[in-house]
Amino acid sequence: MRLTFILLFLLLTSPLSAQVTPVAAGTAPAAGFFMPVMPKPVVPQAKGPSQPASYNKGKASLSGLVLMPTAYRGKGVNAVGLGLDFNAAYYIGRLYGKNTYDWTIEKKNYLDRVGLWLLSADSKMQVQTEGKWRPAMAAGVQGILKFRDAAQPTLNQPSVSTKIDSKNTDTYANAYVALTKRLHPKFIINAGYSDGDMPKVIYGLSEFLSKEAINLSNNRNSDTELQIPTGMLFGGIMWLPRGDSPIGLEIMAPQGAPQKPMLFNLHLGTLLKLNFELSYLTFKGGWDLMGMFQFRYNYLPK
Repeated sequence: MRLTFILLFLLLTSPLSAQVTPVAAGTAPAAGFFMPVMPKPVVPQAKGPSQPASYNKGKASLSGLVLMPTAYRGKGVNAVGLGLDFNAAYYIGRLYGKNTYDWTIEKKNYLDRVGLWLLSADSKMQVQTEGKWRPAMAAGVQGILKFRDAAQPTLNQPSVSTKIDSKNTDTYANAYVALTKRLHPKFIINAGYSDGDMPKVIYGLSEFLSKEAINLSNNRNSDTELQIPTGMLFGGIMWLPRGDSPIGLEIMAPQGAPQKPMLFNLHLGTLLKLNFELSYLTFKGGWDLMGMFQFRYNYLPK
């Protein structure tokens, strides 16, 4: 019994007993007393929907392939917002081409000057982020200034050489919707639809797609107006062997267009220096392989 009273006395007079002494609100504790410090409760944070790592850690812009845009902004930031790009493309000339037209003298063409500049501004709004299964989606507009530094090649006929496309400058505009999905950290697919003047750019790349050539191929009056549709499907793939040098293939296909042209732009990335690209233009009755330079500058987001 005596031992019990001694233990109880030591417990009540020890400093540990002061830590549980209640203190009135708004008053400071008395000297010699220690207030207990309670740990803050940990509140679990709700996790949002998982999103793929759509940010390119390299220096290359993922907002466009060659001429046409993707749904990404800048280096591939996966967030809703505005984007602004400037693009310059220069089609130097035709490396090699063939045709089957009966009204031409030459069935093979090579090393012909094209000399076509395309300066464009691309403004977009990414309206949907990329999820585990859903693609990123963006809507935007493009404004394009086209001018030539060389006359387009003439049409070689048995009796006369016809000059075409004497107009050196022109302006185009189109609106588009683009969908982009990253299937793998280094593999991206892109698809979209544009409405506007972009098909006219394709018709300006070859003399065999001029009004005069199409009328000759279809045995029509040379004064017949050439009707170029405004709708165009586009798409492509992008491979990122390194973050700063993507390799991509872009396809542009005007819908319901005379001679059914299709343009394939090959972005070679690390394979060739100086941003040199290859373009393959196919149409009813022939094809052309062209060389070009292309530069893309991403202004927004920085």
